[in-house]
Amino acid sequence: MSVRENTRWKEWADGLRQSMMKDLTSEVIKTVDAITEETGSDRSRNVLHSRRFWDSYQVGKSPHDVFLKAGLELEFKPNEKSEIDVITIRLNKTWKSIMQRVLDRQVAP
Repeated sequence: MSVRENTRWKEWADGLRQSMMKDLTSEVIKTVDAITEETGSDRSRNVLHSRRFWDSYQVGKSPHDVFLKAGLELEFKPNEKSEIDVITIRLNKTWKSIMQRVLDRQVAP
């Protein structure tokens, strides 16, 4: 992955976390096609729908650590063709805790 593309993915992941925190949403479900469009990725469809590609982001080994660094966790299941079509993105434990404190303050009298 090029430095430019990695930067786009990092900015997208950070922005997604910020949006989730603003909306007080700990989980979002996105299609791979939507993620591809939102990140402006120019990688091939075969790569972007491959389990290997998403496994590397789920594990978070550099340079595929943008989600991990943004405080996000990934979950996905391959379809009948062993391709990944949908990604569930969740805030990690730290960000969920921060969100819970915000929610607690909103409820407190």
